[in-house]
Amino acid sequence: MSVNHTKTMLETLKEYPTCEISLTFKHDDGTPLFSICYQKNGYQITYLDSLITKTYNDIECTISAIDKALQNSYEKPLIN
Repeated sequence: MSVNHTKTMLETLKEYPTCEISLTFKHDDGTPLFSICYQKNGYQITYLDSLITKTYNDIECTISAIDKALQNSYEKPLIN
């Protein structure tokens, strides 16, 4: 997915802060990796393997965290 497409999706989340919209990113094999929503003036990324949630205040930091999480998902083997 391109950075522009990711940015557009994150901007859309921000436009509807009172709605319960989330994005889920999956590994190529379909395993869910993390979910993103916009709440309380920040983007919340929940890492689904650990259920740890981190909040980012702007789109650039959020995109950086997404890229890092996706890179990490390809570096470590998946445990089924």
